[in-house]
Amino acid sequence: MKGRFLSLLVPPTAWLVVFLVLPTAVLALSAFSVDGLKALAHPGTWVLFWRSFWIAAVSTSICLAVSYPVAYFIAGCSPRWRNLLLFLVVLPFWTNLLVRTYALKFCLDPIGWSNTGAVIFAIVQNFLPFMILPLYSSIEKLPKRLLEASQDLGASPAGTFWKVTVPLTMPGIAAGSILVFIPVFGIFALPEFINERTVLIGSQINLYYGQGNAGAGSALTMVLMVFTVALTWTYSRFRKSEGLV
Repeated sequence: MKGRFLSLLVPPTAWLVVFLVLPTAVLALSAFSVDGLKALAHPGTWVLFWRSFWIAAVSTSICLAVSYPVAYFIAGCSPRWRNLLLFLVVLPFWTNLLVRTYALKFCLDPIGWSNTGAVIFAIVQNFLPFMILPLYSSIEKLPKRLLEASQDLGASPAGTFWKVTVPLTMPGIAAGSILVFIPVFGIFALPEFINERTVLIGSQINLYYGQGNAGAGSALTMVLMVFTVALTWTYSRFRKSEGLV
């Protein structure tokens, strides 16, 4: 029985080794090349990292501010309307990202809006579902008796929201923020279509690989990977320490 169980682990293990471990090892070796170290030592690289971090943080914050009321409203609807609204939230996923981006650019170009603000607007427009769905899942599971108890004890609606609802929905807030922030931090195609002058770290990585400079591209990619792993690990530890689910 044990041997049969171990044999079942061979295919997924081999898949992970071939398509994850080995490519990551090759990427790491290439990152420590001369070109990779030069790219990391260049001051402009860290300016791009900071710009990407700032845009990702602003976009995530706007997504949270817009998505929370939407998710709260959907969670309070009847099952029939709730299913319809959730369907409308995921409906954009039926269209390719590039098609949605071209459509948005077609709307923004006539009004002359193609700066960094337009890039953030496009990012928020495309990543809202990634924030709404975790928030809805968390809000929908709220124990109504706690909200009623808070009101019975004299708390105002605003006090109940900030002291009961928001803390209890922190798992959804954290999950949605992770799902938006991590891909936006390394995004490159969408900003380039909206405003090619807004160069982010993902755009620079794409440029390096396009120029055949795999060492520099690998070095920047490794930094992104380390940051992603660190952020995910921090969220995992926070979830355990706070007893979040």
